[in-house]
Amino acid sequence: MSHCKSGHVGITVEAVEFPGVGAESLLARVTDDLADAAADVFAILAAATTSLSRVQQGTWIAVLMDPDPSTSHVLVADDSDGAMATYMNQFVGALTGPAGTPTLAMSQRVIESSSPLLIPGVPFDEFISILSPAGQDYFVRHPPPVAMPAVGLLVVPMRVGGATIGTLGRFDWRQQPPLTEADVDPVQLVADHVALLLENARLHAAVKDQAERLAVVEGVAFASRVGQDLRLTLRVVVEQITARLRVDAADVLLATEQGDFLFVAASAGFHSSSIPDYRLPAGAWQSIPAGSRPHVENLRDLDRMLPNPRRSLYAREGFQSYVGLPLHARGRLVGVLEVYNRTVAVWDQASLAFLDTIGGIVTVAVDYAAASAAAGLDRVTGAPRPGMSDLEMEILRQIVEGLTNRDIAEKMHRSENTIKFHVRRILEKAGAANRTELARRATREGWL
Repeated sequence: MSHCKSGHVGITVEAVEFPGVGAESLLARVTDDLADAAADVFAILAAATTSLSRVQQGTWIAVLMDPDPSTSHVLVADDSDGAMATYMNQFVGALTGPAGTPTLAMSQRVIESSSPLLIPGVPFDEFISILSPAGQDYFVRHPPPVAMPAVGLLVVPMRVGGATIGTLGRFDWRQQPPLTEADVDPVQLVADHVALLLENARLHAAVKDQAERLAVVEGVAFASRVGQDLRLTLRVVVEQITARLRVDAADVLLATEQGDFLFVAASAGFHSSSIPDYRLPAGAWQSIPAGSRPHVENLRDLDRMLPNPRRSLYAREGFQSYVGLPLHARGRLVGVLEVYNRTVAVWDQASLAFLDTIGGIVTVAVDYAAASAAAGLDRVTGAPRPGMSDLEMEILRQIVEGLTNRDIAEKMHRSENTIKFHVRRILEKAGAANRTELARRATREGWL
């Protein structure tokens, strides 16, 4: 029977005897550690592999397929030998590309058959021969940190709801004792319980992501709707993206009037106190047709990048993943929306489609600002700002950025009732009927 604590996942099981495992079942021992794991995919995989490596010596590898089954999340643990864990993590890192980590060859075989794969022990050279070409190349170029005349391998499918979502495997390089058929069932039982926890965590994350994405769309659309200062609008956009989505930094580049160069109009999430005033050639982005999908790039190896004046900035910031979305309006490039991660991020189709939606809203704001400037519709300024305290001014800034009273309360460490009180006072002082009118007047009349 399953018991879930808030923010954690847990399973209570009866002790079961397994041949070769001992009086305490493998499942019962592992689930003690899983009970303390947060309801997060990586936390569950880390708890499972670490716990298994403590109970049974060897390097444990968990592979969880991404929505695109050709790539996966891979997690390695070896509690008894940190050097082997580091080596295998470097192996996985070497295989990882811009689209993610390719599903390991033997894991792919197990996923397709949905049946365990047991190799009790084979000479190391023979073991290498059954790997993918990329895997073979890595093992030849980078020998393992320990000698292993022979190795054993057990890989079982992680199954839930009739589907295989990944694999759980033990790389047995000690062979003390060697793997046997008796090891398969206990590991399979653990794998299926881990799969159930992973599926629940994924569903929970999906619901949370949808809510966060909706909040971002509402915030960005609100800023675009009420803001007549384009730079302020773009600053709200990048702050919404970095605050609510799983990205570390974001910026918006705008094209110069001639369209030959791009410059940074707004940014958020950068560690550098000031971003240099780059003027980037727009030629590469102009060659990308309107409606193209976002460009995803792995920044871990900066030496492989084409000449880019921001390479040193990327290195200082520690960025490893990049997504750029060209913004087109009326048949011409008007800017680029860029997001960055300091870890290797896997962008699935749903995430890229969502970023495209945000890009569409930003494009409308940029195009509207350009059309207004061309028509001579400058922002109205000079209207006196109502007398407000520093606290009220800060709350007003948050209202313009599209935050709710609850969001503002959390950000400013005040109660929601206190924020409601001050919002009413701000509305009264400004003579505004509602928050939308207040935000529109604040941006149009230059109160911020």
